Amino acid sequence: MKSAGTDGASVRHRKPNRVYQFLDRHLVGKSDSADYTDKWRQKFAKHPTWCDADMALQQINAGKADGNRVALYARALFQRILYNMGHFVQCHPIKILIFMIVCMGCCFSGLQYVTIEVDIVKLWVSQGGRLDEELNFRSFATEQYAESKRHKRDAPGVPPVPNPIKPIQAVTAAAPEIPRENGLGGGFQVVIQTPEHEGENVVAREGLLRHVKIMEEIAQYKVEMHGANWTLADICFKPPAPTLPPGTLNAAVGTLLERIIPCIWITPIDCFWEGAKPLGPHPALELGEEVSAFIASIPKGKVTWKNLNPSAVINEVSTLLDLGTIKNFFDRAGIGAAYLDRPCIDPLDHECPKDAPNYFDRCTALEKFDEWNGALDDENKIALAEEIIPVTNPIPELNLIGDLLGRKKRQANESENSEETETTTAKTASATTPASTNSSKGGKKDDDDEYYNYSDDDDYKNAGSQKQAAEDPKAIRCKKFGKDLLRWMQENPKKWDAFLPKSAQPAYPDYGKIMTGGCAGFGKNIMKWPEDLIIGGIKRENNTITSAEAFQSVFLVAGAQDVFQRHRGAKTKEFKPNFNPATWNPSKANEIVTAWQRNFTSHIYAHHLNKPEENLRVVHPLASTSIADMLEEFSQFQFFVIFIGYVLMILYAGSTQFDWKGWWFSVKSATGIAIFGVLLITFSSVAGLGFSSAIGINFNAATTQIVPFLTLGLGIDDMFLLMHNYQDLLLCVRDREIAVLMKETGMSILITSTNNILAFLAGIVLPIPALRSFCSQTAILLMFNLFTTMILFPALMAIDVKRRKSNRRDMTPPGCGSKVEIVPAESTANVITAESNNKDPKDYPWYTLESFLHNHYLPLLHKKPFKIFIVTLCGIMFLSGCVGLWRSKLGLELADVLPEGTAPSAFLKAREKYFSFYPMFSVLKGPGIDYPNQQMKIEELRNEIAKSDFVIKVEGKPSEPYWMSLMRIWLESLQVELDKGLASGVIDPVNGSLYIKSTTDERVNDEMLLARRLVCSYGTKFNCTGRISMVKLVDKDGIINPEGFYNYLTAWFHVDNMMYYVSQAAFFPTPPAWGFDPWAEAIVPAAEPLYYSQIPFYLTNLIDTPYIVDMIKEIRATSEQFTAEGLPNFPTGLAFTFWEQYLHLTKNLTTAILIIGSSVLLVISLLIFNPWAASMVAIVVVSMTIELAGFMGLFGVKMNPISAVTLITAVGIGVEFTAHVVLAYLSSLGTRDERMEAAMEHMFIPVLHGCLSTLLGIIMLAFSEFDFVVKYFFVVMTALILIGLFNGVAMLPVMLSFIGPPCEIHPLDGSALLPPPPPLNKQKKKRAAGGLALAEDGDVKLSKRDLAKLDTDSSGPSSPSIQDSGDDEAVTISKVPPKTDA
Repeated sequence: MKSAGTDGASVRHRKPNRVYQFLDRHLVGKSDSADYTDKWRQKFAKHPTWCDADMALQQINAGKADGNRVALYARALFQRILYNMGHFVQCHPIKILIFMIVCMGCCFSGLQYVTIEVDIVKLWVSQGGRLDEELNFRSFATEQYAESKRHKRDAPGVPPVPNPIKPIQAVTAAAPEIPRENGLGGGFQVVIQTPEHEGENVVAREGLLRHVKIMEEIAQYKVEMHGANWTLADICFKPPAPTLPPGTLNAAVGTLLERIIPCIWITPIDCFWEGAKPLGPHPALELGEEVSAFIASIPKGKVTWKNLNPSAVINEVSTLLDLGTIKNFFDRAGIGAAYLDRPCIDPLDHECPKDAPNYFDRCTALEKFDEWNGALDDENKIALAEEIIPVTNPIPELNLIGDLLGRKKRQANESENSEETETTTAKTASATTPASTNSSKGGKKDDDDEYYNYSDDDDYKNAGSQKQAAEDPKAIRCKKFGKDLLRWMQENPKKWDAFLPKSAQPAYPDYGKIMTGGCAGFGKNIMKWPEDLIIGGIKRENNTITSAEAFQSVFLVAGAQDVFQRHRGAKTKEFKPNFNPATWNPSKANEIVTAWQRNFTSHIYAHHLNKPEENLRVVHPLASTSIADMLEEFSQFQFFVIFIGYVLMILYAGSTQFDWKGWWFSVKSATGIAIFGVLLITFSSVAGLGFSSAIGINFNAATTQIVPFLTLGLGIDDMFLLMHNYQDLLLCVRDREIAVLMKETGMSILITSTNNILAFLAGIVLPIPALRSFCSQTAILLMFNLFTTMILFPALMAIDVKRRKSNRRDMTPPGCGSKVEIVPAESTANVITAESNNKDPKDYPWYTLESFLHNHYLPLLHKKPFKIFIVTLCGIMFLSGCVGLWRSKLGLELADVLPEGTAPSAFLKAREKYFSFYPMFSVLKGPGIDYPNQQMKIEELRNEIAKSDFVIKVEGKPSEPYWMSLMRIWLESLQVELDKGLASGVIDPVNGSLYIKSTTDERVNDEMLLARRLVCSYGTKFNCTGRISMVKLVDKDGIINPEGFYNYLTAWFHVDNMMYYVSQAAFFPTPPAWGFDPWAEAIVPAAEPLYYSQIPFYLTNLIDTPYIVDMIKEIRATSEQFTAEGLPNFPTGLAFTFWEQYLHLTKNLTTAILIIGSSVLLVISLLIFNPWAASMVAIVVVSMTIELAGFMGLFGVKMNPISAVTLITAVGIGVEFTAHVVLAYLSSLGTRDERMEAAMEHMFIPVLHGCLSTLLGIIMLAFSEFDFVVKYFFVVMTALILIGLFNGVAMLPVMLSFIGPPCEIHPLDGSALLPPPPPLNKQKKKRAAGGLALAEDGDVKLSKRDLAKLDTDSSGPSSPSIQDSGDDEAVTISKVPPKTDA
């Protein structure tokens, strides 16, 4: 003890540091131990710096202790600020509550600006950087092009001015826009058919016919809006009709082509004739008997793709009319007989065409059936139902030929005799004979000749009756009973052998063999549907499909602007009588498209094959509206769930502060403020949401489903810490209770809350909009909660202090109920709560947390085997975390971000299970690309991308043709015709003059004339001399003539426009308007350099995120290589849009964790100035993060932006479990074990309550409809809480007992207790006495304030004599004899 005293003297007489002097003068001596009870002094003795850093510094200055002065000065500053704030709150609680509630209430006004984002692309696609630039490149190119046009239009030297006219619209309006695909609808609408039962093979008659039926139903879906019915045919994307030369009849044929050209379907049933059924047109065309008679290849009656042979019609019509280059297009496209020559899925379908490979002759079968059936007994004979064929005379929809030729005789004068009329008619019929002879059917010529001899409709009807009467009886019977025979055969396949030999029986095709390799649309050469796109779950034998589990069909819906353009003319009114073209606009078109899409999905959702009540969905639709509508529905606040969650929290908070005495709550019960505290946190959370909405942060499913519960759980943590210390504090303090409470507890709350806020702010590093919104809103709400916890809740507690001092029971309004009679003592609060303090641990009821802590847990923590067990368990958890982290996989299924059990979620799961197919494009970034001279480079880019194993190839080349290759093929076909013209002498080989100017000469055709004109057009010049026989459109190396490249581009775009749309080139700007006139001697205008064009590819084998990431890296590398070589390009598509983020996920996650980790170290170091303690917190938090990441890996929670946010926030939330304990440990005295025990006594229950409240706050997330909310937030956050609890109350105490940092202050006498300093009045008297002793030869100067305090606090009757020096700053104390004791 002597040495300690000596040390104290040395400390006391050590030369003071000037900085310390300054800090002592402003921070030390503000707290007086006289204001506190003995109970508080006992508490101070064990936790001096926790209770009051000012008093701890007083003891250091007095030579009684030593310690970390810097940390204590900082602590004293914060405690003084918090003390003053608490004092102010306690003095004006009502005013503060009203004022702050009004201020927060103002934030509620922001709720009117709430916007719930439901666009999944805007929610989950990375913002900023390369991807954002690429997704907006076309818009940027549009603006860049408009700017360049303004510069060209404005005079030189004059700065460009804004132009209200948008030249882009004029350019793009020339042709329909190709629908853009976002992978989740957009222009592409998708239907997936899955098995009805496990193991069903859909590549069978039943499965295929089921898909046919679904497609037919979709084609018939309609909506009634704006005075008309609208079907898919009205709004679907379809290529424009080929351009025909001018002429009355050609215009009529063009109208026919517009009606007959089908929607673009990508479907597995295109392998068969039944693929024609959905194509329509709907309703079928009624062209009239005259047309069928005049053009024999056009079916009589209703015309649809089921019975139409397009090439036969074109071949026949081309002998009568000049169809321009359309015949050339049909040949190159491979349209042929369309669907008529494809096998029938069901040969017993009565409409199966005769040209089908497996056509079944029902008439012959009926004869055999009649023979067999006639031999049966009367009882066993089968009666077939007769089909009643109604006799109708339909009004033709398109009277193409009749008005032109067939009715001319009706315009003859009545005076002409019948003989002359017959002669005239005969001549007309003679003129049509060549067309009729083209038919392959016999007898057609005679029938047509007879038709044109009818003088009126009655004659035609009579002739028809005579013809019908003369028909073969067998044919008549076949018409009547053939259809029912097919039905009977369908139902009785086992009886076929009775009347048909095997060779004559219906032949069902080998479906798998036919579908192997994919299917083709109506243009076999240009519409090839890859197998991976249309068939899923395939099994093979010898490279042939034997079975499959799913079909996928895709069809395109046009954009609103295209639908508007299509129906803006008067033609639509011919088919929709109530349609008003005058009021038609793009907005109405968009309404129709959206309404049809919603109608489509709602019909499929309610399809009879779907049975949600049995958890069975067979047909899965997806439209651009379906996901948005579903997200909008489920992204709304679930007020009932939120209400239940908050009620549970209120019940829990109230129960933890509950104390019952007699018939009602006791005086010391704090249930009332616990309940109102939860309500205040709720109020502040709503205010925070209003504020975040007002500053433009959009809501989404993550914020509406998660934020209310997560912020509640985290906000209540600090409230429990305040409540716990509040109960103890009332025993220790005479007045200013809230000031002392904030002084002692506020530091801990600031540390944990600040780190939580920083953790969520660090999550903004991840560039996912939905997660940025979530992190931003959570951080804002935590700021509001921190404010509530530090200001509003203490004001509420101040009101409760008054209640306690007035001895009123809890939960009792003022003036109601009886008061508890007590005996006054030094502190009313002391008497109220005395009975619950200073208890022996054994006195606590066994079921309380206090009993568990003192009687069971703390004794265990002192035992070495238990410590070893904890360390071992933590090591196992850490190693498991490392293993799990190594095993973790990247990925986030799109189905996870949708509510479980919904139809869109089922669709995405089916797609992810069966179809690993994705389209992509390589976008060429103009206008810097020199297309004419970089053709080979573009081809090399395409071939290099095709080398990837993920790209579907045919014979080593990409499966999809692209625009330049199609343009090259077209030009080569023109060059062939030009060479023929030169060889036949039709064209002068020197100057290009035409010797023959008539298409009646078979040596002259439109292709030759167009080729001649193209050769003569280059740039802005038109010259044939010296070029016609020398210049080739395409050279032998396949290079399109560079000098005429853009001229050829214009011609190809307009003349071969169907091929342009097949190529999916999406040119911008589109070539200038131009029409082909075969005899014009004028230049073909050159197109402008392309700012945007794209090359299509199909990707496959993208079964999981790692494969997709590998594909992205591979394709990106190729793209970047060619960009560096002077060909700017980038890949785009669904895979790149949604999975690009994974390329940078590890980097972003590491960056965010480093930011929050550094922030934790910085915040804790600044607040407690103890790197050792801050490092221990960081070690435990990092360990928790690794353990959590390992848990995710071991339990199949994939690494993605959502789980990354959880890992980032785990660092901040982990501080909740560690900082409180470490701070209590630092502020305790004794050995490491003693300090650990003191810290646990102080913080175990608040930490446990905080853990349970956070868990209770997020428990309602388990009931979310969104699987990702349950999986990535509830499960992961629950694991985080449990892992944090173990590390915070088990591992951390053991670590502290082994390697804990030294305490902030330690008594110089070596004891484990540091008594509080004497009251300030005694200290000042002592300092004054010491000053008198030192001033033997002079006077001592003290400030008047110090002297007044000394005089007031002095207990003796006498005082030193005071002489005023006349100075306001100081007075002089004269030497007087020492006082005697009173």
